[in-house]
Amino acid sequence: MKREDQLEDTHRLELTESLHLCRAVSAEWERYCSVYYNQAVVGFFRQADFPTLLPAGFIPFWLEIDGVIAGGAAISSGAIHYLFAIPPFHVDSRLLKQLTHSIRQLAGGDQTFHAYEILSDQEDVYIRAGFRPAPHRFRWMQRPAAVFNHFFNDNITLRSLEIFQENGERRLLLEREIGLFLFKYTDEGAGGAQEAVPFAEVLIKLRQYAAGSSEDVLAASSLVYDAGTRALIGVCLIGMEACCPFIEELAVLPSFRNRGVATGMLRRALTILKKRDEPLLRIRVMHGHPLEALCSQLGFMPGPLFTSMTAN
Repeated sequence: MKREDQLEDTHRLELTESLHLCRAVSAEWERYCSVYYNQAVVGFFRQADFPTLLPAGFIPFWLEIDGVIAGGAAISSGAIHYLFAIPPFHVDSRLLKQLTHSIRQLAGGDQTFHAYEILSDQEDVYIRAGFRPAPHRFRWMQRPAAVFNHFFNDNITLRSLEIFQENGERRLLLEREIGLFLFKYTDEGAGGAQEAVPFAEVLIKLRQYAAGSSEDVLAASSLVYDAGTRALIGVCLIGMEACCPFIEELAVLPSFRNRGVATGMLRRALTILKKRDEPLLRIRVMHGHPLEALCSQLGFMPGPLFTSMTAN
């Protein structure tokens, strides 16, 4: 049986004699999460009219102490998300360690276990439970779509993304050119990535993007060329995350940075999304990366800082 199937079939798991993990109904779990998880995070995501707080691939569970619901978490076979407690109960390192151990044992006991988007006031609890924090912090940023009247100067040529069909599969026209550009010039950490991605994985991601992208986000995406040399100097891919447009990729040729290319691509994206009745544009960005400052200058509102953690 697959690890995911084992968790899917689990409705009650004994952590200690008095502490149990119990399967929750998603709608009820979300009501509790929206009250007892960090209000700044919940409010940030609710502004985007997210259809669910439950991350894709995660299952909602209650933490029960002596038969009383003491908290909850979203759990997958190798990760935990949105861990919260209901007063007067609280999450401590002992509870977290027992929870992690039991889930890992259910899945075989040998895999790395992850905790995603941990807020600063939770970090010490995770560290004491044996988790190691990632070296960088990240945040989501967002702003309402809006119309801008000017994007680029006369030395810039703009090209929209185009899709074609090959053997029944949607593919990006100029897929290899776009992929090679992103492989070379995407800044590490710009959109949340913590390490360089191999070129083959860049192409796979582009094919997944082409397969799942709507006309609205394709129209809001940009390929930017130098009008004189006809060289590709900028790529902006707008995707969808839980029904909200977000900046999936943004890269500019190093010799053209700080010349308004990225600003122009984002202004264009915001304008097209506004005209297509999309309310918001979002981005996940590494704290301290220049893209964070660029988005701030364009009116993006920052959400809370968080980090990811790993327990071996």
